[in-house]
Amino acid sequence: MPMGSRKRPLSVARLVGYTVVTGGIALGGVLLFNAVGHRSVESTAVASSAATIETAKKFVDEGKTAEARDLLSQIAARGKKDASAPAALMLMAKLDQAEGKTDQAIAGLHKAATEFPDSPNRPEAALAYARLIENAGNTDEALAIYKEIQNSAPPEIRARALTGLGSDAERRKDLLAARDLYERACADSPWNSEGWNEALDALGRTNVALIFAPAATPDSKTYTVGKRDNLNVIGIKLNTTQGLLMKANGVNENTVLQQGQTLKYTPKDFHIVIERSTCRLFLLDKKGVFKRYSTGLGMPGHETALGSFKIGDKQKDPIWHKPGEGPIPAGDPRNELGTRWMPLVPVVEGLPTDLGIHGTIAPETIGKFASHGCARLHKEDIEELYDLVVRSTPVDIVDVYDPKGTTQNADSSRPT
Repeated sequence: MPMGSRKRPLSVARLVGYTVVTGGIALGGVLLFNAVGHRSVESTAVASSAATIETAKKFVDEGKTAEARDLLSQIAARGKKDASAPAALMLMAKLDQAEGKTDQAIAGLHKAATEFPDSPNRPEAALAYARLIENAGNTDEALAIYKEIQNSAPPEIRARALTGLGSDAERRKDLLAARDLYERACADSPWNSEGWNEALDALGRTNVALIFAPAATPDSKTYTVGKRDNLNVIGIKLNTTQGLLMKANGVNENTVLQQGQTLKYTPKDFHIVIERSTCRLFLLDKKGVFKRYSTGLGMPGHETALGSFKIGDKQKDPIWHKPGEGPIPAGDPRNELGTRWMPLVPVVEGLPTDLGIHGTIAPETIGKFASHGCARLHKEDIEELYDLVVRSTPVDIVDVYDPKGTTQNADSSRPT
């Protein structure tokens, strides 16, 4: 062999060096394979658990709660090894609540809220836990959780916490604080969501309590009774109702007002929107929805007409002139108008002139399409609304109410 082509023997040092390099490459490959494989297994496991939870939800919808529990228990048993465990615990808690197992539901939600601090489900689990312990009487711990959530949770969950804090303020008779919290909760919640509905009902209740209460509010004013004043004269002067004046000042129709006496009243320019598709009546003020009521509307063939109206001359304990039968007096169990009648006067041509908002002798029809076109309300609701709105209050009947724009299908450009 020529000298130039002779190979040099490997030294011990070079041999060791080659071994280390090749071994390192092999080990790195094994570690990389293991890491990628582990992530792949984790990803597959998460996807599998999420699919299992969806299957469990379907079982719940089908009434197969035992099968749902079995699937959820398998995920929950994995604990921190499974990122879907908090969601499984939360769904199991809902099943426990439905079956009256409150202590078991509380324990499951507590685990979901405390043992998985980094889980995206944690705020929702903490909220559900707080609601349950509040109902069980552990108000202080619940309030502490609500305060924590309102500073860190996504808006919709934060809204539920604000409603919880509002309920506490309402229990303490701090209605102004409660109203502020409920308004914030409504603003944080998507329209028509569960949280929005809960907050809106609470807000409506609080708004009415404040406007009818004798205590002054930032929105209220006072009126000094003059020499020839009575409730009717004052109501006309202030564009408010006698019912509101009586409730806010603890007087009645027979009370003789004294010259110089001060009366509380709250000026309002209300606007009513009736959403036909959902049988809902919205009472609006300049802030937005003041209160919402459930209403009964026209049955098929007698659909409630869409369009723009205004309240006409209101009547307490009205006589019903039933077609083909004649007058039916107030208080008669056949009088379908109930205790109050507020006629709807069209503001554009072509609309019916015989519609109105009234009470009912069939409360089971509220929220349904069961009338001959009028809007009917529960007795306590119609009497409350009667005392809130004055003659000429605008009323728009729409198919779908859009709170961010104008009323839809109202045959009017009048803004909401």
